[in-house]
Amino acid sequence: MFGRRIEPQYCEMRKYVQKKIASGKLSEESDLSKVLDSLELVELNMEVEESGVEPAVEIRTVRDFLWLCKAIDFQRQRRESRSN
Repeated sequence: MFGRRIEPQYCEMRKYVQKKIASGKLSEESDLSKVLDSLELVELNMEVEESGVEPAVEIRTVRDFLWLCKAIDFQRQRRESRSN
């Protein structure tokens, strides 16, 4: 129980999206608002703000979302390496 790391919400969303892509039900060009509901989009925006990542373009497609996830991962890794 202790030391268990809780995975950020965007990671759960990314897994869901990747499964849909792998099954052929979704493409990287799909509109993100048709994949994630409004609450998930709000949660994603909150995580983006907390991460300090400032996307240069509006996140509209699944491809944009996957890029954003990589950027958040990179930012989190940088913070973790600075704190160690």
